[in-house]
Amino acid sequence: MALLVVALTMSACMNRHDVPPADEGIDFVRNTEFSGPYLRVFITTEDGTELSVNTADDAIETRRGSTPIPGHDARSWTFVKDKDEGTSVAYALVSWDGDNPQDYLMAGWWAEFPDQHLPYLSFGDSLQYSIVDGPETDPSSPPRLPATGQATYVGQVGGLYVYTPGSDWGEDEGAYLLEEWEGTMTLTANFADSTLHGCVGCVGEITTGRAHFGVFLGAEARDIEFLGADYEMHLGTTPINPDGTFEHTDVTVRHPERTITQSEGSWGGTLSNIPDQAGDPRIAAGFVDAEFEESDDSAGLFVGTFVTLSDSFRAAQ
Repeated sequence: MALLVVALTMSACMNRHDVPPADEGIDFVRNTEFSGPYLRVFITTEDGTELSVNTADDAIETRRGSTPIPGHDARSWTFVKDKDEGTSVAYALVSWDGDNPQDYLMAGWWAEFPDQHLPYLSFGDSLQYSIVDGPETDPSSPPRLPATGQATYVGQVGGLYVYTPGSDWGEDEGAYLLEEWEGTMTLTANFADSTLHGCVGCVGEITTGRAHFGVFLGAEARDIEFLGADYEMHLGTTPINPDGTFEHTDVTVRHPERTITQSEGSWGGTLSNIPDQAGDPRIAAGFVDAEFEESDDSAGLFVGTFVTLSDSFRAAQ
């Protein structure tokens, strides 16, 4: 079993010239244990220290969850673990087969606050990790990829959005905005040449709200004009590795009204080792980040996790 992790760093003191990129890319490693409904999430820090939270000891909130996977149960947890060396805060949404809990998919995030304790946590002085895990996304048990044909994948993507408005925004110029965002991702897999490409925001709009990060951001989303709507993230053609993983740095941000002068990013993940009725991997899941600058000196960053389902898998349910 394997899990995908990408470490992120965000600064609460970020100015419009200092939009932080995602760190180091994706580590394809194991980070969860699940025996429905018990869940343990663990990460290893750069100095080799293993940190963990679990539903029996550290969950401060439990809710019924929604899942894109037909027939699965779902539950979400928020974890807080305040210890001598600092505080861990995590969120996890798990979707699983009620008759076979080892058929599960987990998506979530982890924020580590070294030398900080409740109630005084500085988000700018933390490390964040996006997490996706499950047996069907395990590169050590790779999918049997088709040799020909295409498959389309559609699903939800979301995470954190950072923006510092420039001169076009009048009195708001130089403000710092940190919000939660979500949207729709579309992917096309071409199995004949083993590639993927896609888009975030080409179907539907990117929206903001309070679904997962309220523990940091508060209960109410900010109603501000520059909150991310109409942006698109175009994901360039990316090779699919023999183990079903993919990772690339070809991301372009576009907007119909804003002039984007520079953008870059990365995206990646893995294909499911469970086939749909057409014989294609039923899920593509992973991470995306994109940073951009605009002609008025505005700058932004999207960081997100995605789970997309094949058309055949969705239609069969």
